[in-house]
Amino acid sequence: MSDTILKLEKLLSERSSKEIIREGDFVHASVMMILKKSDPGYSLLFIKRPESEKDPFSGHMAFPGGSMEKDDSSKLETAIRETHEEVGINITQSARIIGTLHDVNPNNPRARNYVVTPYLSVLNEEVTIIPEAKEVETTVWVPMRHLVDDRNKEIRIRERDGRQVEDYAYNYEQYLIWGMTGRILHQFLSFSAHLF
Repeated sequence: MSDTILKLEKLLSERSSKEIIREGDFVHASVMMILKKSDPGYSLLFIKRPESEKDPFSGHMAFPGGSMEKDDSSKLETAIRETHEEVGINITQSARIIGTLHDVNPNNPRARNYVVTPYLSVLNEEVTIIPEAKEVETTVWVPMRHLVDDRNKEIRIRERDGRQVEDYAYNYEQYLIWGMTGRILHQFLSFSAHLF
């Protein structure tokens, strides 16, 4: 295990992840952030969701993931199952879970009833990505070195429930990472950027 990953694991173990507890018709979902060793440093996997009127995250850059199903025993199991379904990566076999980030409630009006738990993992072997065409238009590994460079980030102010909230957008090639995924990425980089 590399020094970077050991330090990252320690940082995550020292901070308690905040859960959003909601009753009623809230949809519990989770996503899997996947790091892999690249040259130089590490890269993070993103998917681009296909355009679809039914999908509140239509066309967005995202992490693999989705909603809990009744057979899932935990939100982590949801993230592992969805990752396998969407990109063909068996996290249990090919990666190590490093920790959990704070829950996120999307600003997107079409997804306000979602509570999303992000998990962080690192690959321990080479994998072949097999995108599930209905859920994944394309996949892209984005170098962490690029994401920690402030020249590639923009902070936008948006309104939510009558108050101003910060929204974070990251540019990479033709892709724009923003919305809930941008907020999860910002949360991650807020404590880990110095490692990359």
